[in-house]
Order: sequence, then structure tokens, then C-alpha cells
Amino acid sequence: MSNENVNLKVQPGSNNGNGWVNVTAPNTQQQYSFKYTGGDQDNGGLKTKIGDGTATINVSLNGNNRYSVTGVNFASDTTPPQLSSTHSTDTAVVTDLNTAQLNSDYCVMVLDSTNGSLIPCDPMIHNDPKNPVMPRINHN
Repeated sequence: MSNENVNLKVQPGSNNGNGWVNVTAPNTQQQYSFKYTGGDQDNGGLKTKIGDGTATINVSLNGNNRYSVTGVNFASDTTPPQLSSTHSTDTAVVTDLNTAQLNSDYCVMVLDSTNGSLIPCDPMIHNDPKNPVMPRINHN
């Protein structure tokens, strides 16, 4: 069982480097930056082995009161689905059943109350096979 605690920071404008990711809010075309800390590779991710039990990512939104979590979306989830979520104004919890191979993204949607911008903030989830057929080679 894996349990990751992750912080998400959001700010207006572009902020290059040091883990900040620039994004455009699709509904207003406003520029924002977000940064995840904690989780796999300290960027909000999750990496686990299939069958090691349900895994969770606990995301805390760190910012001022102008930002709030409005939901979580998933890309490339498997069939049957492995991922689910719950959220409140300043937190999101992503649950990964971890019963099938998965390489997916989750996207925490953040609302900027000053202008109605919906800001997509998306790191990676990765379930490796429990006993891979071939050894893995990772280059850092």
C-alpha cells in the first residue's frame, strides 16, 4: 500500500524553472503556473507495483483563498477503471485500486475565484507489473 502526501501550489502568470509548469486556463485563456511537491520524483506522481494494495495520493492546495479545488479528471485509465477521487475546497484524494497495469495522468482542476478561470494541474500515475517479464533499465 502506498500513500503519498502532495502539495499543489498555483499562481497567476508564468514561472519558469524549479518544477513550475506553465498552463493556460482553457475557459479564459489566462496564464498560470503550478507546482507539485511530494509524491514520486517530488512532482505529485505515484509509482507502485500491481497487487501491493490500494494506493492514495492526498493533495493539499497551498495558496490563498482565491483558489479552490473543483474536481479531478483522469486520462488513460484502464478498463475496468483503476482510479477514483474525492475533493473538498482545498484538498483532493486520488485512489488507485492498483489491480492492473496503468500509466495515467490525474488532473486536479483549480478555480480562480477572481476571474472564473479553471486551471488544469496534471502529474503522472504509474503502476508497474509486480514481476516484470523483462528487467527495467532506468537512466537518470
